[in-house]
Amino acid sequence: MLNRFIALFFLASGLFFSLRVYAEVNVQIGMLRLPVEETRAVPEYLREPENNGLAGAELSIKDANGTGKFLKQNYALVVETSDDVEQLKNTASTWYKEGIRYFLVDVDTPYLVALRKAIPDDALLFNVGNHDVSLRTEICLPNTLQTSLSYAMQGDALSQWLRVKRLNNVFLVSGVTEADNAYLDAVKTTLRKYNHKVVEEKVWNFDTDLRRSASAEIPLFTQASNYDAVLVIDESNLFGQHLPYNTWLPRPVIGTHGLRADGWSYVIEQWAAIQFQNRFTKLFDRYMTAKDYAAWVAVRSVNEAVTALNKGDVETVLPFIMSDRFQLAAYKGRKLSYRPWNGQLRQTVPLFDSQALVATAPFEGFLHPRNELDSLGIDEAQSQCRLFTMNATDNQ
Repeated sequence: MLNRFIALFFLASGLFFSLRVYAEVNVQIGMLRLPVEETRAVPEYLREPENNGLAGAELSIKDANGTGKFLKQNYALVVETSDDVEQLKNTASTWYKEGIRYFLVDVDTPYLVALRKAIPDDALLFNVGNHDVSLRTEICLPNTLQTSLSYAMQGDALSQWLRVKRLNNVFLVSGVTEADNAYLDAVKTTLRKYNHKVVEEKVWNFDTDLRRSASAEIPLFTQASNYDAVLVIDESNLFGQHLPYNTWLPRPVIGTHGLRADGWSYVIEQWAAIQFQNRFTKLFDRYMTAKDYAAWVAVRSVNEAVTALNKGDVETVLPFIMSDRFQLAAYKGRKLSYRPWNGQLRQTVPLFDSQALVATAPFEGFLHPRNELDSLGIDEAQSQCRLFTMNATDNQ
């Protein structure tokens, strides 16, 4: 009789845990994005893909469903692409009423602020394409995580490399777009932080076709007193690609061209990334970009939490993501996590050219009392944001 009771007890326990583990979970994610701008002044091979960012999200949904089918977890993505903020807001409101609580957002800063106000705070937003430093320092949007690198993180990676190579005298060249100016401000801040000297600064504001004249125009433009490196900021690819090998002094070019610091590149093959890259290329017939990676890792963050918790509601998922229990493996050689003060994803920053991975920041010797990855970008003392207070005990 006792043996029969024990057998029934374990059978009931097994059924209970089986039901608990495999309860069906449905996760819908909405993506709000601006259309890709086309400009004839940019060579076709440097133009942004029409599905930039979206492709990364689609791959991540496919990955999540690949493992989710064994756990009765289903993931779906809906997308709205528009340059009309009212249309984006209306779509977001409709999705919210339909039960969507996770949003990937790839828009400029005013649109992002407007969308965050339009979507109730209990929804979780991921910024997957905006590098604006102010989003991490003073525009502290509630329940908003940043998977896109900030300009400050990119600048710190470049400045650390300059310091390691002892290239301290920098020639700054920048364009005139809003993105160029935002990146330039961040770069100037980080150059001061690492005690580099700007020996010359120039703005490229010419409407010149450099395809035939770069070898004549660029040397004249880059004449200056002795400099160790040229740091170019041209987010629109209007002139920066012509600087390497054409400067007055034979010096390395870094920034948006030459040696670049960004969230991802097709040249990364370490840490099992080659299989990751191949899956993306096979699916979309192009290389993965940094924006694709930012969207992929946003969906992957939700997937990681839902898999661990077997629950899909933001009230359960977000505290787990912001806790010490969340350690995301994402093909970057380090486990990734989110900064509690501003929601920025901690991550290594690859430095690369068009053919090879050159280095990965943070570099050895750049220490931080909390986490070495926090040596890149906006630290807690530099930010007014105090968005999350979760800790290691959450969800335990």
